[in-house]
Amino acid sequence: MRKFNINLESLINSSPIVIFLCKSTENWPVELITENIQQFGYTVKDLISGKIRYLDIVHPDDIERIRSEVAGCLEKECTELTQEYRIYTASGETRWVEVKIRIRKDEDGKVSHYQGTLYDATQRKKAEESMQKALKKKNELKNVINSSPVFVFLCRPEEGWPVEFVSENITKLGYTPEDFTSREMLYTDLIHPGDRERIRSEVEKFSREGYTECT
Repeated sequence: MRKFNINLESLINSSPIVIFLCKSTENWPVELITENIQQFGYTVKDLISGKIRYLDIVHPDDIERIRSEVAGCLEKECTELTQEYRIYTASGETRWVEVKIRIRKDEDGKVSHYQGTLYDATQRKKAEESMQKALKKKNELKNVINSSPVFVFLCRPEEGWPVEFVSENITKLGYTPEDFTSREMLYTDLIHPGDRERIRSEVEKFSREGYTECT
């Protein structure tokens, strides 16, 4: 079997995951941290020298929550915790990080250190925020439609125009959206029998002539 020499330190430092070890004293002085902390603009020396302590780089609005969550973990006698919060880069930029810490205790059972991993979760948080904004706009639009006298339909161009979507305000006519999406009813069932053929002919004509809308 072929053997490979793996440089573990090089492997860790080339990864996006930062490994650290902090004392549990005020602001968590750093005893060990991997070189890839440079992705946030800091050097190993900045932190292990005591010039910058771990909590010094954390956004002030998140520090109390971090302490509270750690305290809550200790009360439950758990030893591991995953947190998300903001940190500042050396240039002052705000980044979101996901941090997993393991609580270490000394021989007397007192908390002595926090051992952890940290990685940049900024892009994921931005994607989540964009999704939440899009969902909020969708819900706002849905509320506008459902409170209006206008009904919105999406039908397939098949016999009877099967309905794939209908706005909830169809209940104003005494139907439910499920009446249509289950295909128990078709869109043309709403139309007076005396008008169905004319409407079909008009829609087919507009479609042949390249129109995308008709009234």
